[in-house]
Amino acid sequence: MRFCVASILIMILAGVAGAREANLDVNTPAIRSLKESMAARVANINKLKNAGQVGEGRDGLLAIRTMEGLGLGDKKAVEDLVKAENNDRRALYKEIIAANGLGEDDAGRVMTQAGQARRTSAAPEHYVQDPETGGWVQRKNIK
Repeated sequence: MRFCVASILIMILAGVAGAREANLDVNTPAIRSLKESMAARVANINKLKNAGQVGEGRDGLLAIRTMEGLGLGDKKAVEDLVKAENNDRRALYKEIIAANGLGEDDAGRVMTQAGQARRTSAAPEHYVQDPETGGWVQRKNIK
């Protein structure tokens, strides 16, 4: 019985140790290409962030916060921009997972880790999603 408990404990600890954080800074040709594509949108995204219309979601994706005051054409442009950014982010996270030797089942964990990194590096006046409540808060107000 003592041997079984010890064996189970070792297996549990090995599983926990296997749940390591991904290296988000890993670099491959595919990752470089995705980052270049994303860099082409950063000025437009920052304008929307500065206006409080989009923010960093807790899942590592860009999210629309409000479209108040925008006309129909502008709303479509915001939706298209966010969709393009998130398509690249999803592809980026998939490449990061592969480059770290992780499996598809690690996608949620990697996206959450990326979301935390994006929240931490957000400008103080930009909105981010609270990881627990999902509510929007300016980064400068995170406690």
